[in-house]
Amino acid sequence: RSVTVEEKAMKILARNLPHKLPDSAQFHDPNTKALVLLQCHFSRKGISADMRNDQKVVLSESTNLIQAIVDVISSNGWLKPALAAMELSQMVVQGLWNKDHILKQIPHFSKEIIERCDAYEGEEPIESVFDILTLDDDVRN
Repeated sequence: RSVTVEEKAMKILARNLPHKLPDSAQFHDPNTKALVLLQCHFSRKGISADMRNDQKVVLSESTNLIQAIVDVISSNGWLKPALAAMELSQMVVQGLWNKDHILKQIPHFSKEIIERCDAYEGEEPIESVFDILTLDDDVRN
């Protein structure tokens, strides 16, 4: 079996992702592809238009599956798994890793802007999206 262009591209993307795939990963496997596309989404990595379309499908299906998981877990009263599933849901919706800076969820907030917020020495530290909203316009801009 010959390796497709898409499989080669997946392999290249997978090399640069935070959670490495096992050496046994098969890049023609839809599960592997979904994992790579999800990690690209969380890491905000640029991908080709074709892969972007596939990623949209994966994200749409993931949202539905995660919601079903949350429903089942919640109906059984399992707190820790419910919190983990809800955190995963947030990651999918926001396109962020759970360890990413909270301000990264704001559109157009670059690493530099976030560093400025961290270094801000006003009356109250900037620790959330709501803190950004409470800043005076001249400080915020």
